[in-house]
Amino acid sequence: MNRRNFFKQITVPIISALAQSPGGQLRADSLAAEPASERTPALTEYERLKFGVSFHFSMNTFTDNDYEPGKVAATTYNPTRLDVRQWIREARDLGAKYAVLTAKHMSGFCLWDSKGYDYDVAASANKTDVVAAFAAACKEYGLRFGFYYCILDPHNEGTLDWGAMISDQYFSLIRQHITELHMQYPNTFYQLFDITSKLSPSQRWGLYRLVKKYSPNCIVVMNQDFDHSRRNQGRVCEPASWPTDVINGEDTLPPPEGHEPHMTFEGKAYYMPFETWLPTGPIYPPMPRVHTWFWHPWYKTQSAEVIASAYHTCMTRRVNLLLNLAPDQTGRLPDEAVKTMHEVAERIQNWAGRLDAPKAMPGSN
Repeated sequence: MNRRNFFKQITVPIISALAQSPGGQLRADSLAAEPASERTPALTEYERLKFGVSFHFSMNTFTDNDYEPGKVAATTYNPTRLDVRQWIREARDLGAKYAVLTAKHMSGFCLWDSKGYDYDVAASANKTDVVAAFAAACKEYGLRFGFYYCILDPHNEGTLDWGAMISDQYFSLIRQHITELHMQYPNTFYQLFDITSKLSPSQRWGLYRLVKKYSPNCIVVMNQDFDHSRRNQGRVCEPASWPTDVINGEDTLPPPEGHEPHMTFEGKAYYMPFETWLPTGPIYPPMPRVHTWFWHPWYKTQSAEVIASAYHTCMTRRVNLLLNLAPDQTGRLPDEAVKTMHEVAERIQNWAGRLDAPKAMPGSN
């Protein structure tokens, strides 16, 4: 039986069972969920945390391709010294308060054991449930946790097409995945969806409300992508990124005047903070206009000065920073990245210390 027929026979009954069970029916409050018109307790908490770290780690790490289409065997994924606690310990020492994992990138490979699905850690050479390990490590070290999920997925779509709308069949799988993530790993703080232009408005609303059903206080972010982020710097929400609780800027710093969270979308007022989402890797040679998000054999972290400067800019312009790190093929953050992050933490602490230092009174010696 080929993968697509297997998918049809397995996922459709699972989705039907979810829909027919009490837990599979959307509550009235989740059906009414929408981005906030004013600052809510959840958004207040998000803004208070200020600083998060994302981790790009998936099949891409093992194929030297940021845009891995999922054509390799599941066993290609094989971290030999996987240590998720090390990732989160370094994030904590850096000062991060929340962490986001690439639960599924565009290869279609899932970092948890998805039911009835044959391209995940359960079919790989290392069967560790990375999502479970990630949530546990965040709890241990006091960070809130969240997930990244890519809509673009050549493995499940059958072709690599950045602009084509997705099929109903694939959307059913997406719903299954998001349901699993938010049911199996509760208290999810943050959910980021990428390449949302491939979804119809009703599909985006469906995912937004599905997340809110299981994680009512979860911050849902629909990524604006690099080009839109650079053009608007968070001053507007792109239609293909709606609905969203936060305006994000991919590899984009906030505008010099800072971000105004009171925004209007289609004539209605909303309160939407801004988050700068920065890769710390070097330029990606096949696409020299962007930085790499995944580890490669040639990977070298950007300088501590550059990273700390971005942190300083985000804090002074009153926006959140989500800083990306890239574990290597062993499943650990490489020594050079750890060393650089220690230098970044020292610069951040020195800057914060200067802010907290008592100011001399006028006329004092």
